Amino acid sequence: MLELNKIEEFAPLCLSCLGRAFGKVGFGLDNRERGLEILNQLEIKEGSNLQERLIAQEIDCSLCDGLISEISNFRDLVIDSFSDFSISSFKIGTVVDKDILSREIEFQLQFGENTGEALKSQLNREIGISVYKKLGIEAKMDNPDAVAIIDTGYDIVNLEIKSLFIEGNYNKYDRTVPQTRWPCHSCRGVGCAKCNNTGQLYPDSVQSLIAHPFTIESSCSEDLFHGMGREDIDAAMLGDGRPFVLELRMPKNRDLDLQKIGKKVNVDNKDRVQASELKFVPRSRVAELKNTVCDKTYRVDVSISDEISIESLKKGAQRLSSTVIEQRTPTRVSHRRADLVRPRLVNSVDVVSFVDGMAELVIRAQHGTYIRELVSGDDGRTVPSLASLIDAKCKVEVLDVLNLHLQEKEEKND
Repeated sequence: MLELNKIEEFAPLCLSCLGRAFGKVGFGLDNRERGLEILNQLEIKEGSNLQERLIAQEIDCSLCDGLISEISNFRDLVIDSFSDFSISSFKIGTVVDKDILSREIEFQLQFGENTGEALKSQLNREIGISVYKKLGIEAKMDNPDAVAIIDTGYDIVNLEIKSLFIEGNYNKYDRTVPQTRWPCHSCRGVGCAKCNNTGQLYPDSVQSLIAHPFTIESSCSEDLFHGMGREDIDAAMLGDGRPFVLELRMPKNRDLDLQKIGKKVNVDNKDRVQASELKFVPRSRVAELKNTVCDKTYRVDVSISDEISIESLKKGAQRLSSTVIEQRTPTRVSHRRADLVRPRLVNSVDVVSFVDGMAELVIRAQHGTYIRELVSGDDGRTVPSLASLIDAKCKVEVLDVLNLHLQEKEEKND
C-alpha cells in the first residue's frame, strides 16, 4: 500500500525514481509513466502545491542525484569511446556512488523489497537503448564485443573489448627462433646493450613472425600466443604443424581476412615459419588446446662416439620400444621446472640409417617425453636410455618434430 508520508520523507523525487520504486504498479509503463500513475493513485493533482513539493525535475532529484537526467550524456560518452573500434554488439555497466545506492535501498525498504527496479538497472537499460538507437548495434548481455563501464561520478568510460582468438597450425623451419617472445634476462624486456635494445633475448619468434601482420590489421593493443606444447628452439616443427591460438587484445578492427593475412605471413617468412588452417574460435578454445595431449613422432640425428655395430644399435632401439622409462627433470631445464621423476611410454624407436658414427632415428613417444635425454641418458637421470642400452655415448645433434598424433586421439574419443 502506498503511503504518502513515507514518500515525502525522500522528496523531492523525479517521476522516474518514484515510478522505478514501484515496478509492479502499472503493467507496460516506463518508470516516468509509472510515476504519474502513482500520483493518480495518491490523488495528487497536477500543479498542486503537494506535487510541486513532492516531484522535482530529474536534475534536482534527491534519490538519483540527477543521474537519470544524465543518460543522454552517458550515451554520448559511450558512443565516443566506441568510435575507434569496429564492434557489432555491446553491454552497458555503471558505477554509482555508494551514498546514492544507500539512499535508494532505504527508499525501497519503506515499501517492501523487490517491488521495483534498481537505479543501476535503469541506467544500464536506458543508456543501452539510447546507444542502440544512435548506432544500430546490438545490445547483448552474453559475450558482447564490448562492455562499457561508466563511472557516473567522474564521467569516465572504462571500455573492455573482447579479444579475437584465431586458431591455426604452425610449421617452424628456422632453428634459431623460440615459439614465443623471450624477454632479455638482463633488462627484463626494457632494452639494453646485451639485447641490442630490443628487450628480447631472440630478435624473432614464431609468435612475433605470425602475429605481426595480424596486429597491424587489427590495431590491437597486445598479442598473446597459446601453443599446444612447444618444441626446443633449435628443433624444427614439420608435418601438419603444431596447433596454436593467437589472441589479439583490444582490437580496433574485428573484420579480418584470415586467408589474406595468413598468406602474407607465409610469403614474408618463407623457409622460417608458416601458418595454416586459420579460423576464428571462442576464448574457451585456449583452455582446450592447453589441456590437449597426444603422442608425438620425432626424427633425430644422433652422434655416437663409441664404435658399435648397426646390429647393436638396432637391438638397443628395439629394447627401448614399447618401454616405460623414468625421466627425472633434465639438467638443462631444472632451473625453471620442478625436480620430479615422470614415467613416459616410448612407443617405438626405428633406426633409419647409421653411417660414420651418425644415426638417424624416428621415435614415437608419449607427450612430455624429453627426447634428447631419452637418447643421452642425462647422466642417469633418464632410465633406461638409448645410451645405456647400447653402452655408448649418444648425443642428439638435430631434432625435428614430425607429427602430433591428434587425429588418432580424436578417433579414440569418437
